Amino acid sequence: MFGIYRLALALMVVVFHLSDHHPAGWYSVYAFYTLSGFLMTLVITKKYAATPAGVADFAVNRALRIYPPYLAMVAITVVMLQFPGLSARARQLADIGMPEGPAKWFENIFIWGWRMRDPMLVPQAWTIFRELFFCVLIFFPFARYRWLALAWFAGGLGYAGFVAAGDRPLVEIYTNFPNAGLCYAAGCCLFHFKRTLRPLSRPLVPLLVLTIIAPFVLEAVRPRFFTHGSVAPLYLNAFFSAYLVMLLSTIRGTPDWADLDRRLGNLSYPIYLCHYHVAVAVAALLGWPMTRSDNLLVACALPTLAVAWLLNRWIERTIGYGFDQRRRPWSSRPSRGAGTDAVPGASAATSP
Repeated sequence: MFGIYRLALALMVVVFHLSDHHPAGWYSVYAFYTLSGFLMTLVITKKYAATPAGVADFAVNRALRIYPPYLAMVAITVVMLQFPGLSARARQLADIGMPEGPAKWFENIFIWGWRMRDPMLVPQAWTIFRELFFCVLIFFPFARYRWLALAWFAGGLGYAGFVAAGDRPLVEIYTNFPNAGLCYAAGCCLFHFKRTLRPLSRPLVPLLVLTIIAPFVLEAVRPRFFTHGSVAPLYLNAFFSAYLVMLLSTIRGTPDWADLDRRLGNLSYPIYLCHYHVAVAVAALLGWPMTRSDNLLVACALPTLAVAWLLNRWIERTIGYGFDQRRRPWSSRPSRGAGTDAVPGASAATSP
């Protein structure tokens, strides 16, 4: 079910970005963080030793999963920005533009920067940098020692309490590293303490239904019960997403179901990367003003899925994770044990 969950999160991000509706889409990135923390800890624990060979193998795996589709979108963006009509729309929709200076080009190509500034070639790069950063942290101490992971999570909760008591702008809280770290730590601890937490997953079906609808209910009542800029909905949705990850981790499906789940989940990262650019092209083709609307969302639905499929088929499955899978017979990684596949989609992707 993790694959379908990842796809749903990516689609909610698209709805928020292109229509400006708020179907819990603003919180989806934090749900990705939590899921990534869980899956990354699982995969590292089962497949990668803390040795030079293990480090190298893990680094190659992450690079092949994250960079090929991202760099493909970078190349598409550079070409797109050569056309004035597309360039103006791209800047208007998401401040997509050519980086200003060598340092910004470095940030945009290698996805590296503590405070990545607009304009950017792929606006979502700031979230991917957090993925890279926390993958390294999890690989070395936190995937190996569960009590360190628990201390990390406790520190994140303390920081969240400090933030909730202050008056910092919500957008600053949303984009900062400690809050992202809280979600990665939660996912890491969900894996380490999954047996201890298992009683909290029963009865499974009613809890799944309640946890899935809770973010939408919260969003519906948010204007009435929370002030504008309140951090409470953000942290409540982070809790809902962590609980949902715990529930989904207990589900076991048939091999055919697991394969379908994996295939659907593999579309999530390309969708996340390409939807802004598809919207720019669609609006230009139809002669529409570059404003977020339901019409824009509907018009971009099929093109976004088509571009995502092409990225997955010709980039990810050839020079991305597909290449990583083909190199496995010569890889230094330990043989793939049952634990890696115990959660459907665990070996697939820990990026959005």
